Amino acid sequence: MIEPTNYKDWASPNTKWAIGLLFLFVFAVFGYNLYKSYVESTSDIRYTIINFNERYTDSKRVGMKVSYLAEGKNQYDNCFSNKCKRIKTGERRLGYYFVNDPRLYQIIYDTIVPDSVVVPNGGWEEIPDFLKPQPNRID
Repeated sequence: MIEPTNYKDWASPNTKWAIGLLFLFVFAVFGYNLYKSYVESTSDIRYTIINFNERYTDSKRVGMKVSYLAEGKNQYDNCFSNKCKRIKTGERRLGYYFVNDPRLYQIIYDTIVPDSVVVPNGGWEEIPDFLKPQPNRID
């Protein structure tokens, strides 16, 4: 009988550990994305104000530190998208978070929020009229 030549390579303990860790990593990433899509599809959303606090850099990425009020608590995160990089420090944009998990949020980059606007503790259930984009009127 002919044996495969690479049989002993797959039987080494180091290879088994490496493959096990790879599957664990892939399972964790898949599980997080599945959880995130579940929350986004089943949860109610509340609109809030996203504050862009300061520039953030680490050894690999450049972004902005953001904060927002969700369910009466301040939430903090880092935003690394290209749109976040173009926003100036101190600007405020409209965004929303998910009620079932307030750590998950999205930013509506087109809507700039003035400094005089204060968000309620529970957020807005719909976009307030004064923040809705105005249609272009042709007179």
